[in-house]
Order: sequence, then structure tokens, then C-alpha cells
Amino acid sequence: MKMTAVYFEPEDWLVFREIRRFNPSDRVESIFPSPFPFYGALRSALLRKWGVKLKYAKSPEISDEQREILGNANNAGKLRLFGPFIFERDGDGNVRHYFPAPKNIYKVTDHCKKEYKEMPVLMLDKKVEADELKLDLAWKPEYNGASEAESAFIELNEVEVDELKLDLAWKPEYNGASEAESAFIELNEFERLHRGESFTLDGPRGLRTENQIGVGLETDMKHVKEGMIYSITRYRFVDGGFFMLTDDEETLELLKGIDGVFLGGKQRWANVKFCEMETHIFEPVDLNRPVAVSLLTPALFDGGIAPKSGQISNKQIVAIVGAKKVAISGWDLENNTNKPIYHAAAPGSVYYLNGSLDTGATLQESDLTDFGFGKVAFMSWEYFKGEV
Repeated sequence: MKMTAVYFEPEDWLVFREIRRFNPSDRVESIFPSPFPFYGALRSALLRKWGVKLKYAKSPEISDEQREILGNANNAGKLRLFGPFIFERDGDGNVRHYFPAPKNIYKVTDHCKKEYKEMPVLMLDKKVEADELKLDLAWKPEYNGASEAESAFIELNEVEVDELKLDLAWKPEYNGASEAESAFIELNEFERLHRGESFTLDGPRGLRTENQIGVGLETDMKHVKEGMIYSITRYRFVDGGFFMLTDDEETLELLKGIDGVFLGGKQRWANVKFCEMETHIFEPVDLNRPVAVSLLTPALFDGGIAPKSGQISNKQIVAIVGAKKVAISGWDLENNTNKPIYHAAAPGSVYYLNGSLDTGATLQESDLTDFGFGKVAFMSWEYFKGEV
């Protein structure tokens, strides 16, 4: 499948702020930016391209046709992109593209040999009642000589879907199995995974993040504004940045001539470039085999981390790995207020389905798909054939 990558290469650091609720025990963690600030940056660039003067916290004076192109806080308008993801250049100037790694990948170490594998599915005699499941399960399969360091873990993930019955995706190896150390997978390695070949995980090496927490103040600057607690993540790249993907010709025509945007908090400048690329990870692997889909972007399901129906594209969900909610929000510059907080299924969540798919890589069960939510990559999966 041919796609066009839209690269956002910052001249300095970039900062992104997310509105969220904090519990007393919460800690500040890196917030990967949502599509919203990138859509906002491109919309502002289009307004400048049209010669429209921008005034802070005021709606621009534009025609109905231009307003239809730009959309609003709840509608992407005519633009169609998904992401963001991370890119960087290696020492030879080649561009490497990084995506969220599927959470069903684990590492097996045997002496000096390291191998990455996908979790097979263990068929349970009695299915797990997902609506009653609220914890992980750890167990030691050996009765003698077993220690905590050598425990084998079966992951049962919290699923807030009424009456959804699941089999179990798990790590069948007792010794040497551990969680994959990288949260990213490079595109060429993703292609190998997609084809069922050996692959590795490796994240961007030139990326540095800094995390902070902040509070909003009332206009008198003496009191904290209710609900205005936010987290800030500052990104510093060495010869790299973010990119989004599109296969929409109208989007590319609209963005023609844009060579830079003001992106994120503090409105830092990022150079914009376009480049065609080709990949097969958005296409089903084998129509004769059951498929698993891994979220590349967040998904807003009516059942929390999965659709209430327990189905994706009319195929029953057999097992889920790594699914957790992430809070996504942003700042509505036009109305000078924070956007609603969405609780989405996180990128990297993997859904094992009971059949093949011949549909596209956008999950229609998700809301806000016009902003690029619910985009997936395809993999195959198998049932565990050994003895437990």
C-alpha cells in the first residue's frame, strides 16, 4: 500500500500538554502526543496560506467553504491523516520509521541468544468472564525450586466489555521469557513480523523526553483553577521528529506548498516535508488464517478498551493483550478552553479475532476515525499447541 509520510522536523524541542485528572498516587509519565495538535498546526498553516489573519481565542473570519475544509474540535474537516509516529535518520541519512510495538510481543533469552515472539492463545475450558476480571494473574508452574525471578506469568488484562468471554494470550516459555524492553518497532521489522519472519524491537535512539506537571491559575494568579491540572512532555530529537501518514489525495492537494508549522505548546517551529513510502502492514496477511490487529493509534470504543459487542468488523474477539486506557485531551484554541477528556484504548493493544479480515486498516467501531483514531496493523496468530 502506497502512503505519503508528512514529516514534522522541529528546529528545537517540542512540548505537548495533556489535560488529565490525577490521583494522589499518580506519577507524571511521558505523554505521547495525540493527533489533535498536529491537526491544529496544519489548520493554522492553511489559514496563513489563505492569507487569513489569526487572532488568539477568536474564530477566524473565513468562508463556509474554508470552514468545511478546516472542520472543528469534533470534526476533522477535509484533512485525513493518522499518527503521529516517530522518525529519525541513521548515520547514512536513511529515514527510519517507528510505530508502537504490539503488546503481545515478548522476549526469550537463552544464554547469549535473544529472540522476540508473539503470544499464542491458550484455549480455556472455561472462558474468562471479562466483566468480572479486574486483576492480573501470576503463577509458578514448577512446584520445586521455583523462585520469583523464574516465575512464568500469564497476563489477564482488565476488559470492560459486558459478558465478553475470552481465551488467554500468554507466554508458554517458563524460563528466559520476559517483557520486551522497547515500546517501538521499526517499519522494516514490522514488515518482517507481518510476514511471519524473525524480527527485533528497537526504538529511536536520538529521542529524549522530559516530564513535568503543572496547574492552571485563575486570572488573579493567586488560586489554582479547578480542573486545570495538566502534564507536560518535552521532546528533543537528534536528526528526527514526528510524522503522520495519509493516502488521501485531497489532503495532499490542500497541504501543497506548506513547508512548516507552529507545533505544540509554546508554538515551536517544525519544518514540514512530504515523501512517498510503501508498506504492507495495513493489509491482512492471509485471508485463510485468523488475524490479529494491533492499534497504531488510540481507539475510542463504546466498551472502553474494546467494543461492547465483543466484535471487530463482525469478527468475534478471541483474546486481548496489553489493552489499557489512556487519557487524551488538548486545548481548543478557537474557544480558549480545554477539550473534553477522552479515555481511549492505547496504541499497542492487540485484538485476536476468530477469522480473517478483508476490510481496511481503520476500525469503524472507534469514534473520531476522521482524526485518525482506530488505525491498526495486521498480524496472524495461532493457538498454543503444547501442554500446559
